[in-house]
Amino acid sequence: FFFFTKTQKSTMLFDTIHDKVCYLCADKPRRAITYAWFSSILLVFIMFIVACVVSSDASTDSKALKFAGFWTVLLMIALVIGGTLVMRRYQTPLALGFFLGVVVVMANQCLILTAIFGEESEKNSDEAAGTFATFSFFLFGVYSVFAAMLAIFRADLVQEQELPSVTVGGAGIKAPTGVPTPTNAGVPANAVPGTPTK
Repeated sequence: FFFFTKTQKSTMLFDTIHDKVCYLCADKPRRAITYAWFSSILLVFIMFIVACVVSSDASTDSKALKFAGFWTVLLMIALVIGGTLVMRRYQTPLALGFFLGVVVVMANQCLILTAIFGEESEKNSDEAAGTFATFSFFLFGVYSVFAAMLAIFRADLVQEQELPSVTVGGAGIKAPTGVPTPTNAGVPANAVPGTPTK
């Protein structure tokens, strides 16, 4: 083990995590990631209902807390829409990496909201805030597991897209210097344009 390079060690560690630790998901990673994503969508739907209750609850005195809860749920809905687009249509390395980063940030946001609304629930005996804190913690767990699965199985999700084919000299696209086209066939590549050749 000491004779391997740093890259080989990290590859071995990744393969071990991919195949041994996550052996339940290793057979069908797309299915497992999809189930985790759908469970987060279900929790976001429940959080939307709870956020509406918290926003209209008279026992929650802080308007800032009401705004924070409702705004975060709106961001979660935006994440649901964007994440579903990435999962279904845009599975490029850049899109998956961006999506992974947003999910990690949202998981941390849910943990922060758990602490804030949990304290509000204990301080003012507010059941709506306690429910919001509970579902925020559930979403923190689901988003964390989903982010870990997405990081481990991202290579299984990436769909390689072919580059569009470009025809030289067609549709107004100019060929780079030195590439023969029907108009400059037989002209040396180092010839200055506009000079006559023999």
